[in-house]
Amino acid sequence: MRGEARIVAGLLSAAATTAVTLPLVRLFDTPPWVVPAVLGVIVVAAAGMLLRSLTMSSGVIVLGQTLVAGLYVLVSQLGDTTRFVVVPTPQTWTALVGHLEQAHHTITTYAAPAPATPGIVVCLVIIVVVVALAVDLASTAAASPAVAGLPLLSLFLVSAANSGGSLHWVWFVVAAALWLAMVAHQSDVDLRGWTTSIPLMADGDGDGVAARSHRWQAAGVGAVAVVAAMVAAGFVPHLPTRYVLDGLGRGDGAGAGTGIRLSTELDLRRSLESPSQTPVMRYTTDDPTPQPLRVAVVEDFTDGFGQMRSRALEPREGFTPRDPVRTVPESVDREQRTILVEDNGVAAPQLPLPWLTRSADLGGIAWSVGADGTARVQRTPGTYSASFIELDPQEEDLADSVLRDDGQTEVVDTTAYRDAYVSLDPGSAVEITELAESLAPVDATPLEAAQAIQEHLRSASYSYSLDLPAMPEGRDPIVHFLETGVGYCQQFAATMTLLARARGIPARVVVGFLPGSSPDGRARVVRASDAHAWPELYFEGVGWVRFEPTPGQRAASVPGYSIASSDSTDTDETGTSTSDSSTSTSTTSSEVEDATAVDPQAGADTGTPRWLWWLVGLVAVLALAAIMPVTAVLARRRRRRTAADDAQRVEREWQELVAQLDDLGIRPPVGSTPRQAGAWIGHRMHLDAPLQGQLDEVVATLERARYGAPGADLPDISAQVTAVVHRVRSTRQGLPRARSLLWPQEGVDAWRSLGRAILRRLPQR
Repeated sequence: MRGEARIVAGLLSAAATTAVTLPLVRLFDTPPWVVPAVLGVIVVAAAGMLLRSLTMSSGVIVLGQTLVAGLYVLVSQLGDTTRFVVVPTPQTWTALVGHLEQAHHTITTYAAPAPATPGIVVCLVIIVVVVALAVDLASTAAASPAVAGLPLLSLFLVSAANSGGSLHWVWFVVAAALWLAMVAHQSDVDLRGWTTSIPLMADGDGDGVAARSHRWQAAGVGAVAVVAAMVAAGFVPHLPTRYVLDGLGRGDGAGAGTGIRLSTELDLRRSLESPSQTPVMRYTTDDPTPQPLRVAVVEDFTDGFGQMRSRALEPREGFTPRDPVRTVPESVDREQRTILVEDNGVAAPQLPLPWLTRSADLGGIAWSVGADGTARVQRTPGTYSASFIELDPQEEDLADSVLRDDGQTEVVDTTAYRDAYVSLDPGSAVEITELAESLAPVDATPLEAAQAIQEHLRSASYSYSLDLPAMPEGRDPIVHFLETGVGYCQQFAATMTLLARARGIPARVVVGFLPGSSPDGRARVVRASDAHAWPELYFEGVGWVRFEPTPGQRAASVPGYSIASSDSTDTDETGTSTSDSSTSTSTTSSEVEDATAVDPQAGADTGTPRWLWWLVGLVAVLALAAIMPVTAVLARRRRRRTAADDAQRVEREWQELVAQLDDLGIRPPVGSTPRQAGAWIGHRMHLDAPLQGQLDEVVATLERARYGAPGADLPDISAQVTAVVHRVRSTRQGLPRARSLLWPQEGVDAWRSLGRAILRRLPQR
């Protein structure tokens, strides 16, 4: 018995599952699981459509989809442990258990965003595929999309309840709209089944009118419900985070949930306004004027304030950094310092460290340091120590560091002139360039330009405040800051970075913590409100050096070299208290060379490029989409080629015409003769005279084939059939047109026939 593919229901189920899956990217620092998870959703949906078109047996559909889903997970995630690609081995189960244990450890150890370990990838793919299977079966096989809302809600709540912040409203609206579309579509299908309740109308479109009326009512109710839910959310108190396995969203490295982190969705004012006096860190150091402790770097400012990241590679045991000052000339003054962190509450993978760290003792915990000086750890160390180099460049060191043609100045960082460190934000490029050119003469040295920029931002034209003036919608935040002159360290640091880049100086923003206060004169205490952001500028012969454009007490000490000589008497420390952190962020370990790691494979490929996965996925989707159309074309050609004579060939060409029009929703009355069917099609589709003539030629040829003398030569009418089908398809829109192209019934029938032929060849009991 002919099955119904339920394409619309299947596509809606897949889209809804994808919509509730994508917010999970907030919980992990990199998204290597997204492509295989979404491909798994597509595979489940495609398998369901194919099975439903071949059979009406619910048991076969459930078993078939489950088998396909399991095979996909096996091949895509555990394929290297199988035999003959699809046969699991004992190593498969061992690998699966290992992945589950690793995922459990990651979830119970790290706060969001946690590292996307191989175990996390495998578990997320399994979870998403299982949810996709449950949603598809509930919505299509069981015709109960309302029940499908339960697994969708469960997956959505994993993101909403564990990120430590609110999800953007768009995620909820998209997911809710797709689920309501699933319910409305099924209700529409049910309504069409109540044939006695649909009045007959003169134009034969009673069912269409009824369905459209039903859709509008459902859409209205759904829209009201979604808007009401969004409005109500603004009045409901924010509930505490519900953590996955007591881990994601707050992990401290031991599952205790006491850690803090510069979150990817952090509003900097929250840290600055935090009333909490609980120490984030407690440490001692032999540095008499401690520098800020770095956590991450901001390079890309395409969204105004940039994206935070760490260029450290994956943490590894026994890591030994390279000498961070190996390329800095010996003429630059330096001191070796140490820091001992007695109590650390910053959650993994972040690890606050001073700039130019030479070594660290984390008690055996895997770690790494990137070329930007930021560190990553596998789990949070409660205590740790590190040694670092404190450079003390003088103004003449920086003034003489311009790269000369004789090449005498040594290049300290070969990556400094990469686009990430010199490009401007398109939204503020014009204003930034004009201001940068006005602050220092064209022939000014990089140091003079940098000093002028810092002096300008610390002038009376700007003021420090956490209460920012309202920003018009769509206004670039940097431009708004230049216009109002009011901001905190995030605005000051980002603006100086862009102004320096406009003068040709590589620059970046560093995010971390101020040195904190020392109540007992020995240990220094860092609190959440000590989060801070500052710019670093690159000078050949010295490297990256810190500047401090943020005025007032919520800033670090102002380096002497950052102030022009004429103002050197004002180079006292201007504050060692609290400040704020930087930017909405996206903490990811990235693709860049790790210039500080001693690793013989440091330059090796770190993985398959993301674009290649997207390309593979696109090719796979196109291949799947082409299966039925190609099958239909091949089936038509085969039927024509195997026709016994011209009469049978013409009969099959007529069947092709009827089948393709049926795919487009055009069905001649049952029992009509070829002439009646041709007249009905011409009248219904309002064919012009040439096309009507071609259709008449098809009908006349068919009548000769049926009622004429046997063995007569009959013309090939495939061109006329194609012309009529193309004309009808051009008048159709939406689903009928897409279905006729992507899911022709002739292709479905060919696969059904193949399945039956295989079953007949199987041994019978």
